[in-house]
Amino acid sequence: MRRPHVGTFTVGLVFGAITAVALAVAGGMIYTEGKLSCVLGMVGASVALALIYDESPKRWVLALYAALLVSSFIMLSDRLRGGVDGTMVLAVAVVAVALPIGFDLVLSDMGRHLRVSNRLGFGTVVSFLTLVLPLTALVLAQAHQRARTEDEDLLQELAQKLRREPGSIVVGELDPSKRSMVENRIALRTNDKTYPLSDAEFQKETREYTVRQDSEKAGVRKSDVVTREAEERMRIILKLQGTDAPDDIVLFSHRGPMTIVEKKVAVGKSEGDES
Repeated sequence: MRRPHVGTFTVGLVFGAITAVALAVAGGMIYTEGKLSCVLGMVGASVALALIYDESPKRWVLALYAALLVSSFIMLSDRLRGGVDGTMVLAVAVVAVALPIGFDLVLSDMGRHLRVSNRLGFGTVVSFLTLVLPLTALVLAQAHQRARTEDEDLLQELAQKLRREPGSIVVGELDPSKRSMVENRIALRTNDKTYPLSDAEFQKETREYTVRQDSEKAGVRKSDVVTREAEERMRIILKLQGTDAPDDIVLFSHRGPMTIVEKKVAVGKSEGDES
């Protein structure tokens, strides 16, 4: 009687568990950043391999391998660069699909075939399906709370710096590092129209300030005027398609079609009258 290969089954359990954790953490990062297009790369790579290969459990193990590779890149990119580039995620997804196919072709030329044992596949699928839903629910709940906190602060800042100009809404004196957040998360609603701020024009502003330095040497007082360049600021101009802005608009943050926070702003009144 053959002894069961417990080691192979254990490797499958570990691989499935790691994939579930990586997928949940990466999903939370994507949700917080508001770059839901990254989901396309992560899911697309897995679905592509599952459709290309028709053997079980090989197709499922390779599909989870692709999810792990893309998820790991998202986590690494967020940690090293402080953000996720959707284009790079799609590129990594293409690589994740191409690697096993290329490896399989090389083995075919050598008269061999890429195989995945049933024990490895069973352990991988069991651990992944057991962990992925509860982990994803926990991470997304935490990410949603972080998103609400961040978006409330961002909307408050935008409301304070927002003003109305003929045919447009303008936000000035904004930190340029927040451009990605504004583009991916924020939109405004006027009457029955909605305008995502990704359609707005972003302008860089550079302000200068002058500092006078007074010095005294050998009883002689000297004043030097030194001009220094201040840090860069950002100005956002949103054209309202030829219409004037109403007195009240609604700023809101979103993740895909879901609204996270919204704030009504009375742009026709003074800054202290916002509601």
